[in-house]
Amino acid sequence: MGCASLPQFRTNQHGLKQIQWLHGNPRRFFGPDVAALVPLNLLAAAFTHSHSDAAMRILHGYTSFGLASGILGTIFLLRSQSKIIPTLSLTGLLIFNSYCLILNTWIAFHGMGIPHGRAFHILLAALLTLNFFAINRGALRPINEP
Repeated sequence: MGCASLPQFRTNQHGLKQIQWLHGNPRRFFGPDVAALVPLNLLAAAFTHSHSDAAMRILHGYTSFGLASGILGTIFLLRSQSKIIPTLSLTGLLIFNSYCLILNTWIAFHGMGIPHGRAFHILLAALLTLNFFAINRGALRPINEP
């Protein structure tokens, strides 16, 4: 019997897409991209009581990952900053991100029912947008620029 009796597997583009879907990208484990969290939080603010408790916990859990990336980004920017005004603004952003991360994680574990949930979702969307612009602005600055 030789190798002729073994099944032959062909790889094609469709098969590779199936493999990618099955195994996925490791980054996908952490949920949607941070940029997708802004419209998701705005939708949650618009339709506050239209989602289940499980969906709310998942959204707040993923938003906590987005806030954690904002905290890490501001820490890296603070380490490279030498001027006082950007340092103060980044420190304020870091403190606000940390406060919202703690509150958001508490909501993810304890569930719905906080007062002013709609305003908090709008605040999260604004904070994630601010993180995006602050970190991208700082990342585009040359390292040796004061």
